Amino acid sequence: MNAWTTVIGFILGGSFLTFLQFLINRHDNKQDKNDAVLSALKDVSERVERIEGSLDKRDAVLARTHILRFDDELCNGVKHSKEYFQQQLQDIDTYEHFCRQNPDFENSYAVEAIKHIKEVYRICRDEDKFI
Repeated sequence: MNAWTTVIGFILGGSFLTFLQFLINRHDNKQDKNDAVLSALKDVSERVERIEGSLDKRDAVLARTHILRFDDELCNGVKHSKEYFQQQLQDIDTYEHFCRQNPDFENSYAVEAIKHIKEVYRICRDEDKFI
């Protein structure tokens, strides 16, 4: 019986060790897959952040274009409705918010135009001069 016990113990021991090694490898493979998924998610997240930053910058540049065009119209004596002024004030808010969040963004283009638009808006509001 001793020989049989040794043989059975050897077989079972070897099988157990093989099974244990299988479980360890399976765990390692799952961890590798999890790591790969997490890495891919991180890459996607970074890309989304870059895209959002680009879209925010595009919106700010577009708002600045509207601001400068509107200021040119005011300088040329073009009259505007209160609603149109309010749309320009929203563009100013968008632009100024972006500039506060991105101090390296060149802001000097529109500073005087914004000041002028707000000044003309106050005059039109106070004297009811909107068209």
